[in-house]
Amino acid sequence: MTVQENIDFIRTNRSSELSYLTTSNGPLIFVGEWVAEWKISKASKDDLSRFGEAQLEVYGRATFGWSYWALKNVNNHWSLEWMIDNGFIKL
Repeated sequence: MTVQENIDFIRTNRSSELSYLTTSNGPLIFVGEWVAEWKISKASKDDLSRFGEAQLEVYGRATFGWSYWALKNVNNHWSLEWMIDNGFIKL
């Protein structure tokens, strides 16, 4: 899948799945262990930022919240702290 196809997948498929699970008076929904990196060779900072932004937008609608893979990780893009400090993700 291309960069845009991955972003569109989050905005359509994942959004639809989350909407289906999130009902009034329904169970609390928690999205866990997502990361703003994937197997796209030569993905730019903008690509990774847009992918992260799409996930934040969709997963931010979870009624019990979300969690990034790790606060700190030796793999930079798997580290929320590094992603924020380096301008890839804005909370």
